[in-house]
Amino acid sequence: MTGSEIMRRFMAHDFAKAGLGKGVKLEDLDICKREMEMYVDLHPITNMSPYTVVETMSLAKATVLFLELGLRHLLRVPKTPSRPPIVGIITRHDFMSEHVSRLYPHMNPHK
Repeated sequence: MTGSEIMRRFMAHDFAKAGLGKGVKLEDLDICKREMEMYVDLHPITNMSPYTVVETMSLAKATVLFLELGLRHLLRVPKTPSRPPIVGIITRHDFMSEHVSRLYPHMNPHK
């Protein structure tokens, strides 16, 4: 399956999270300065073995991984070991056709 075939087969709602963007905003919360300086230990709920892809993997292959495994996030790791261990995070938003079209306006999705 080519990238353009995948883009035609799936729509933005296939990756959209219900209620996305309609929750409480940080600006709406009453947080004091002391609370802003607090830390939360996330280690108990951190996934220590996340799914990763090499930064050169195609978007089409990453799409297949997202859909087949039901992922929400995918870590991008460098091709060479001399760089930082994580070079990016791919989320559902990255697969939405509107987002891809804004990043690559020259790309013809109907090829």
